[in-house]
Order: sequence, then C-alpha cells, then structure tokens
Amino acid sequence: MASSDVVLGHSTFDALRLGRSAQMIVGRLLRFWDSENIKKQGEFMGITLLFLDEKNSVIHGFIPAGRAPFYRPSLRAGSVVRVSRFEVARCTNMYKITDHPFVIRFIPQTTIAEVIENAPVINVEKFMLRSFDPLQALANTNLELPDVVGKIQSVQGSDLHDATVTTRVVIRFLIEPRVVVYLSLWDDAASMFRGLIGSGDRTQTVMVVTTVNPKLFGGNLYLNSTPATKFYFDNTLEAISEFTARLDGPVQEAFPCIDTKERIRKKAVLSIGELNKFISNSNEQEAEFICKARVVDVLQQYGWSFVSCTGCSRKLDKDGSSLRCNRCVNPNITGVIKYRVELLVDDGQDNATFVVFDKEMLKLIKQDAAALTLNEINGGGGVELPQCLKDLGGQDFVFQIRVTPFNFIPNHRTFTVSAIVDIIVPETFKTNAAELVQVEGGEASTTGSNMTGSNMTGGEEKEPNPSNAGGKGGVRKRTRE
Repeated sequence: MASSDVVLGHSTFDALRLGRSAQMIVGRLLRFWDSENIKKQGEFMGITLLFLDEKNSVIHGFIPAGRAPFYRPSLRAGSVVRVSRFEVARCTNMYKITDHPFVIRFIPQTTIAEVIENAPVINVEKFMLRSFDPLQALANTNLELPDVVGKIQSVQGSDLHDATVTTRVVIRFLIEPRVVVYLSLWDDAASMFRGLIGSGDRTQTVMVVTTVNPKLFGGNLYLNSTPATKFYFDNTLEAISEFTARLDGPVQEAFPCIDTKERIRKKAVLSIGELNKFISNSNEQEAEFICKARVVDVLQQYGWSFVSCTGCSRKLDKDGSSLRCNRCVNPNITGVIKYRVELLVDDGQDNATFVVFDKEMLKLIKQDAAALTLNEINGGGGVELPQCLKDLGGQDFVFQIRVTPFNFIPNHRTFTVSAIVDIIVPETFKTNAAELVQVEGGEASTTGSNMTGSNMTGGEEKEPNPSNAGGKGGVRKRTRE
C-alpha cells in the first residue's frame, strides 16, 4: 500500500456527493470480505469494505471483481487510509450493513493509500448494534444485516475443537437481561468460531457478532451468520464494556460445549415440535425418529405423483415436448409414474408437512401410481385428488422420519417418511427425546419448519449484497429465562 503523510481537503462521509468526482475521504478500514453470488455457484463478485471517519460515521465500499487483484494487497484491517477519485451511489434498500445512505464504488481511477502521519483521530471500532425488539422487527425482511452484543450461554455442535469443520454451530446467546436468542453459525463463520473456542479462554463469554441475518424459524428468533460475520471479545470495546455493566450476574463463568455427535440416538420417539427443534438446534447429520400424528390434509400444490427414471429413479425433467433424465443423460430413457404425496399432519400440538414416496404409499393405497392414474383417466377424473388419497385425511399413523443434511438447508420445509408402522414398540424406543434435542434451557418450536433463505445479486457496476448470502437457517423468539 502506498503511504501518505499529508491529509488535505478530505470530505467527511456525511458530506459526500453522489456521482463520480475528485472527492477524497480519510477513514479507518474496519474490515473487509469477499462477496459471492450464491445464485451462480459462489461466483466471486468483489470485495466489500467498511470505513469509519473522525465523525464516527460508517460507510461501506465495494471493489468489483475485475479490480480486486489490484487493490487486495493494499487492504489492511485497522489501518487509516485515504481513498480518492471514486463513485458515490445510493445503497440498495436490502441487506444494509451501515446506517449511511451511500456506498463508495471503486473505479479504475480510484487510489487508496495508508495515512502514516497527521491522520485524524478515528475510533478503533464501531458497530451497528440492534437490541431484541428491532431484531425481531427485522426478521425475514432482509432489510438489514445488523451487529449484536451478548453473552454466550452454551455452544452446541459437532467437533467443536476442530477448526477445519464447517458444519453448523448453535450458540445460546443472552442479548438482554433474561432474553436469549440463538446464533446459528454456518460455513466459514462456524469454522472461525471453532478456532476461537479451541484456542481461547472459555471464560471470555461476552462478544460482539457482526453482520447477522435475523430469521424466523418455527415462530422462533435466530440470528444467522453471513460470510461477513466476525467475532470480537475485547473487553475494552465500548459495546462489550457497556453490555457487561448491564448484566445482573457474573460474566467469567465458562460456557458449556455440547457435542451433538454424542447426543444423537436413532429412532427416538419425538413430537413434531421436537422434530423442528432438532432441525433448528443440531448440525447436518442423518438420523431417524418416530412420530405419531394424524393426517389433516393431502396437499395438492405439487401434485401426488411424478415420472421417475427407470435407470436411476430420479425425477425426469421436461425437455420440450419430451422428458429426459439429467443424471443418466440417455435419450432412450423410459419413465414410470410413482407416488410423491405431501401430507399435512398434526400431533395435537404442532403441525408439519411429511412427504411419503412410492414404497410406503403402495402399502397404504394397495395400488401403484401408474394404475391409479390410468383409473382416474378412464373414470373421467381431472385435477381432483383421487378418493383413496382423500380418505387418508383423519387417519392416525406412526411415521418413521428420516432426517438428512437436506433438511438443514434454508428453504427446506418438509420431512421425508422412510416407513409407516402401526404401533410404537416401547421396548425398542427407550431414548429420552429431550436428550436428543436439548440445548440447555431451550424450548421446543411450536409450528412447522419454515426456513427462509436470502440471495444476492450484483455486477461490475452494481455492488452485490454486502454479506454475500444473508446466512442460512431460521430464527428464535424471545426466550425468558
């Protein structure tokens, strides 16, 4: 990075004007990160930066992908820099990471140099902190990616001391006296946090977490990490010292780490609420559970059957006026009609969507999907649901549910039925359900699974969502201790 000893005629962030001009700013580069387009297999879009000026104002900048190799060697978090000849544009209304209405875009004429001497006095850090009520209001809106300060109550995940593992980590996080939410850390953020707790002092429990995405999951409040998420434990930071002063109890007690690998049991008897809780509090892994529920309705949004490839059993996709298998890539492939039925089920407390496939539907209906389709056509049936499927409504079944990593992706809202049995055998299923899904002090969700993901767009002349993806997972409601 080029250095500069003289700072003349620079603008504060609040005095910036829209457009391209010879404006110059001086500010502290708080942090920066790569932004990617998740809609295009993680295509690199550019570098997002956060600057702080002497007026304690924060603005974000964006370096497009084509210019990133040129500027990246000049970027050092914490340094005071002078940036000249850039474009000032309005921020989008989504995924805001600062309160400033503008963004600084680097153009080919932009220069950046570190200020070594005569630099203005600028604070070391500033965060866009939000308390519980604003976080709850922001949930599922994707309007802001705020920061949050709180105390770690417990940590749950697998291989928590292995920083190479990127599976989800769930943190029970006290953000106000007697108010607990849940941090859901994914990918690099999960790996980074594993490294911190593996090498640090677990009695340092108060931290600031940046750039989280509040989401609703099963009626509960979760704060989901994004690729921009960082962790700060420095007790001298104003945000941490002020939060610590507001706490009633001690802050130097080591938080427990719960290894989910040691807590999972197969084929435990769970309620629907406990199934939702398992998805929200556990890592990606495979498990099977037993759940007794009544069929409320047979959902028709996606139909009740599909055309399956005879070679690999995958669904055939339309290719013009014909069907093809994108896995087998065989032009002579044939298909067979199979069941895929979505059941809205209720156990008296909660409801969820269970998906039943061909093998188990054959046991229930006693007729294969192809024959049923033919009968419906010959009988003059149209879009109406076949009577034998309607008759499932009101019936009680014992479902064996298979949970796979697919259940942990943000937009997945169903559970797959691997078997349907008549009764639960007490001798076989003795595992305590609370042991499987308990996050110390947490409660079960009260509605069906409902994760909502978020995406980002961007281009050479338009900065992408600063967080890269907005995070995964869902959200948890206010929890009273």
